[in-house]
Amino acid sequence: MKSNTVIPILVLVLILSGLTLIVESKLIAIAQPGPTNLLTYANSTYGIKFQYPSNWDKVQNGTKQDTETDIVTLYPPASNSNASIDVSVDDISDEKGMSVAQYSSEGLSDLKQSLKDFKVIESTTNNVLATLPAYKLVYTSQDGNTVLKDMEIGAIKGDKAYIITYEGGVGEYDKYLPMVQKMINSFQVTK
Repeated sequence: MKSNTVIPILVLVLILSGLTLIVESKLIAIAQPGPTNLLTYANSTYGIKFQYPSNWDKVQNGTKQDTETDIVTLYPPASNSNASIDVSVDDISDEKGMSVAQYSSEGLSDLKQSLKDFKVIESTTNNVLATLPAYKLVYTSQDGNTVLKDMEIGAIKGDKAYIITYEGGVGEYDKYLPMVQKMINSFQVTK
């Protein structure tokens, strides 16, 4: 008689366990952020366009340093994040015929001199940005007590170099990288 009551109790426990797992998985799915809507950023002055997440903060810059102009910076929604994406254009009209490899080499040299504890992770000129041949640099550096990881990708069209720099703390760099890659893939030079 004991076996007759044990089987229904086991079946009931299994059913309740299954229901608990289903409810927990639904709660986890609800807690996860859904797909982010993408907006289009377009700047006719500098002839660029790309998509970015609607929940990211956008700061128009227009700050010019020497020949390079920071156009826009984007920040993820996390308030404690130090991640950012900076889009800039460099006027290289004084350096006619500069190749992507030369531009990358000069930029790498500048970074080595200006950043503390600079370490190259990846350096290639075999990339594409806005259907143009591009360079890509991935490196780490120290800013105070924070170790930063950066990815810079740039291409040349005419007398302009178009540069996208993604920066984040080493611990959060990978977190935003898939979205950053979508933004880079959507980047267009419209002039």
